[in-house]
Amino acid sequence: MKFTKSFDVPNPIPESGIENAVNLLKNGMLYRYGHIDSEINFDGDDCPHAEHSEVSKLELALSEYTGHKYVIAVNSCGSAMFIALKAMGVQPDDKVFTNAFTFTAVPSSIVHANAIPVYVECNDQYVIDLQHFEQQIKDNPDVNYFILSHMRGHVAELDKIQALCDANGIRLVEDCAHGLGKRWNPQGTDESNFVGHHCEIACYSAQSHKMLNAGEGGFIATDDDHLAAYCILAAGSYENLYKKHLSRPMDDQLFEEIKLQVPNFSLRMNNLSAAILRPQIELIDERIASYKQKHQRLVELLSDVSAINIPEPVDAAEHVGDSLQFNLLDFDNDQVNEFVKRCAERGVKIQIFGINDNARDFRNWQYSYEQTPAMHNTADIISSACDLRLPMNFTLQDIELLAQIIRTVINEMVQQPAKLDKRADKLSA
Repeated sequence: MKFTKSFDVPNPIPESGIENAVNLLKNGMLYRYGHIDSEINFDGDDCPHAEHSEVSKLELALSEYTGHKYVIAVNSCGSAMFIALKAMGVQPDDKVFTNAFTFTAVPSSIVHANAIPVYVECNDQYVIDLQHFEQQIKDNPDVNYFILSHMRGHVAELDKIQALCDANGIRLVEDCAHGLGKRWNPQGTDESNFVGHHCEIACYSAQSHKMLNAGEGGFIATDDDHLAAYCILAAGSYENLYKKHLSRPMDDQLFEEIKLQVPNFSLRMNNLSAAILRPQIELIDERIASYKQKHQRLVELLSDVSAINIPEPVDAAEHVGDSLQFNLLDFDNDQVNEFVKRCAERGVKIQIFGINDNARDFRNWQYSYEQTPAMHNTADIISSACDLRLPMNFTLQDIELLAQIIRTVINEMVQQPAKLDKRADKLSA
């Protein structure tokens, strides 16, 4: 019994995206501002060769999908978070709250802004611990910013977090790298029910293993005119190029008043990335339905295994599940490693968030602090937290086989009392 499919296959590029890319390669119009635009480049109202760039059309299409007034495309979600902080006015040595359990790009974006991360513990649902967040607010009254990460698509108590931020003057950014198309209220059908609407700025990813695949890419989404104007300029718009954006505040004065004070960080998305992304937007709901069906089936098949814990999402949060996370219960480090090894021998690739140099372990973010923060609960949780990718090309039959292999490995290990007794001895010591 062995699984033979790869766990690293990203979502494919649709044929229309490939066609768009080939046409761009033929005409060479890869620079997002390289297209002829009659409003800027010509006198008069009519120019038969004028058209909007692929990036501008993508920004408008994504804003229509998510329900945000404005979307700005950049080269990565990390860049999106960095620009978001700069737009909000973060200064050198300012402090920014963020998750102790997330990907290294999140604290890196804070460091990129010359700010200092202040970490918040996670709970056994893999989301921030509200009690610890409240304590951190009390202990750090000078912190006015928060990047809330929906790590691996696990969505925290958004209403309560927003209320805490509003009450304490904390400006909120949502890291929605794993949150595109997920709903805070699954029964809601309006775009305002999407994750990414409890904040001033939401940031999305188009890295290969996300809902939209461009290899690399990111988006800034906001309803605020002033923040949008800053982000457009900071991403790499200069002179009058902001006028080439379809998804922008149409008040030119907003741009003219600040454009000479905003650095050009040159973090733009190019037209080639946008060309392969734009046709994928109409596939988001289809992809969500496929991920959700397979994730739910795998949870059903593993739910009665007593040695693992698969957390329920918080109330009102939808979990789509392009990957599965679960904790091994009462396994020591040796057993965790043995579990990973035995699964790998059967073709099932599982990584542990809290082992070795995993980029999702806060103890490996030494660039972000002088002394390792005391995140004991997070450290304990991620020490046996398993991460299993569920690529789009997996079938329900593949899911059945995955569950069978995981159950078999767990059963083999649970039936070895000597190893389990070693864990019990440590706990009683």
